[in-house]
Amino acid sequence: MNLHAYRKGLEFGFTEIDFDQHGWFKRPVFLEIEDLKFGDTSRYGNHSTITLGRGINHTWTYALHYSFGCAGGGYGLSVYGKQFNSRESALTFALNDLKAMMTARVGSTDTTNDKQPIILATLRDIETAIIGLYQLTLF
Repeated sequence: MNLHAYRKGLEFGFTEIDFDQHGWFKRPVFLEIEDLKFGDTSRYGNHSTITLGRGINHTWTYALHYSFGCAGGGYGLSVYGKQFNSRESALTFALNDLKAMMTARVGSTDTTNDKQPIILATLRDIETAIIGLYQLTLF
């Protein structure tokens, strides 16, 4: 498993070999880590987060933590994540991923787990971010 983790790290340009006290390969630290928050409503206090990170060789990936209200999930920034050549392509993919998750829950009758104000606020924030990405490409 350590060999596999090392090889995955190489795909992001991480070459350092370091082990923790249990003999497991230490997780590489990504550069230019950026957290983006979506759907934060003061009434509920729940939100979704996209975390972007860059490897040493300028390969990007993302982490996603999503909340529908009471239900949600996520995964951390890792060398096992999808790889992208730029921050913009990683962010676009992550936004579309989050958008698909939220859109699937619009109108859900499960009012315990799926809070429509949070889902709709998240979708509004995603659309704002997508528009911002496209406006930047025009200049």
